[in-house]
Amino acid sequence: MIIPEPKLKYKNNMPFSAELCRIGKQYPHRHSTELELVYCLEGTIHLIAADQDYVLTPGQIHSIDYYDLHYLNGSLENMTLIFHLDLSALPEWEELRYVYYACESNHCFPYQQPAMDQVKDIILALSTIYFRGYDVDCSRGVRTLADVLLQYFNWFNYENQDDYMNEDLYARFTRILKYINNNYREKITVSQLASREHMNRTYFSQFISKTVFNSFSNMVNYIRCYNAEILLLTTDMSVSDISFECGFSDPKYFYSAFKSLWHLTPTEDRRRYARQCLDAKAIKNSSIPFSDDAAAAIIRDYISKWHITKCLAAT
Repeated sequence: MIIPEPKLKYKNNMPFSAELCRIGKQYPHRHSTELELVYCLEGTIHLIAADQDYVLTPGQIHSIDYYDLHYLNGSLENMTLIFHLDLSALPEWEELRYVYYACESNHCFPYQQPAMDQVKDIILALSTIYFRGYDVDCSRGVRTLADVLLQYFNWFNYENQDDYMNEDLYARFTRILKYINNNYREKITVSQLASREHMNRTYFSQFISKTVFNSFSNMVNYIRCYNAEILLLTTDMSVSDISFECGFSDPKYFYSAFKSLWHLTPTEDRRRYARQCLDAKAIKNSSIPFSDDAAAAIIRDYISKWHITKCLAAT
């Protein structure tokens, strides 16, 4: 199976791109450095990305991490803004490579709502600039967007009920993620990571249990399954060989971990993407893009309605 990495079109050296379209059957793909934000303006969109399976309704937004294998499906009655932010253009790219984002309308606590509205405002504004072809300095908007996403919508604070984020604990969480991502093929133990963080096993396990992963084994298994899916969908390797390649000691354990996290078996996941590839190819990837002029006019009207709605809700 061939999963492409489409080359995105950037204008005036902007580190972002935007497309307004009606989604039909989308060919599975991934992006090597871009964070994707899918903003449903009208209709509904079915999103499949890694272990995520969501239906977005009007006004909802969902982020797709860089390198996530994904696709969107719709009935062509939707109107969807797809915004890409090139993380590699940011000075902290080497650290952002190990960040998982969760900017999701389906999972948004009250304290995150103002930040979610800010994300929408910024991508609508930047998209307008992109569609109009304005040659203006967007660095402040891009910087603000990146900061808001990192502060409010990274996986470290996925289950937080307020906006307090302990910087030391966040740095620890990021270091652990980075280590596992770079060493998931090898045997990794609680004692090993606890020692690296100068903690005892009990405190280390308690720390991980309070994160989105709930346990150390879940954290390691997720990263291994994530990388296993890439091999499932981009190579002809057997499921058994993939399990060993990604650090699982037994293929049965890989099946169990993948089914628990992805809610289907590795073979079922491979078949799902194969069917999507055939369907999308048969109807020639049936997304219908709007021209830049049409997109700019539509986004202008949407911004007006969006701000009227916000103003009336605040009164």
